[in-house]
Amino acid sequence: MKLRELIVNNHQLLSFSPLFAASGQGENVFWPGCAVLSMGEDLSEKTYEFLKTLVADLTYSTLCCGKPSRHINGGKGFEKRSKTLNKTFEEKGVKTVYTLCPNCFDTLGSLETVEVKSIWSLIDQHFPEEKRGILSGTAYALHDPCPIIKDIEAAEHVRSILKKLGCEILEFENNKEKTLCCGKKNMLMALEPGKGQRMFDLRANQAPSRSIVTYCASCKDTFTANGFECAHILELLFQIKTQTSWANRFKAVKRLERK
Repeated sequence: MKLRELIVNNHQLLSFSPLFAASGQGENVFWPGCAVLSMGEDLSEKTYEFLKTLVADLTYSTLCCGKPSRHINGGKGFEKRSKTLNKTFEEKGVKTVYTLCPNCFDTLGSLETVEVKSIWSLIDQHFPEEKRGILSGTAYALHDPCPIIKDIEAAEHVRSILKKLGCEILEFENNKEKTLCCGKKNMLMALEPGKGQRMFDLRANQAPSRSIVTYCASCKDTFTANGFECAHILELLFQIKTQTSWANRFKAVKRLERK
């Protein structure tokens, strides 16, 4: 295994270890995804508490979907981790997974044991009235993450949420089902950073503003690392500033466990 693949493999070993992998018992599960958990405990908790008012008996899972394993060592680890997920879902009685992450939506959707739903329709349909108009006078360029082609309705719900917040939406030339990747597709930034950076540069050249909003935590990290002011839509909704780190992810996992 090459060095870069080894780094990704170690990421997966940690993600599936007891340090970071926990899951509650119940049919309905909140699944933030690794990248959102890394944004910190406040964001994960506020989202979870909001969703608990909408979904009966909502529990949580801090497990990883295993997608990075698809792109290293010929994908051998992905089958093993899919079996781990299916076994966990069966043991915990999980039937429906509500996820924030478009990559998790796509990856978990390939499993036969659970139904996977994105949360954006729930937030849009039950938009908290006290948040209406809080972003009046602001404008953001909206970046659609590339996995959204598997859940294109989410792109419309996100736009509706932003409009309710009072935000002016600036569209990229390529958007929704024609969106361009931020460079992290298939772990490119980790495995082939030069190729990933070239892909990002293509996307960045389309940006109608240096202020970006997206609904993928990984995309947020990419734009931020390249000098853009980029927010995750949940940061705007809950008025929280976050920084991504493994330490924040660990704290988020432990707080959800206490819940």
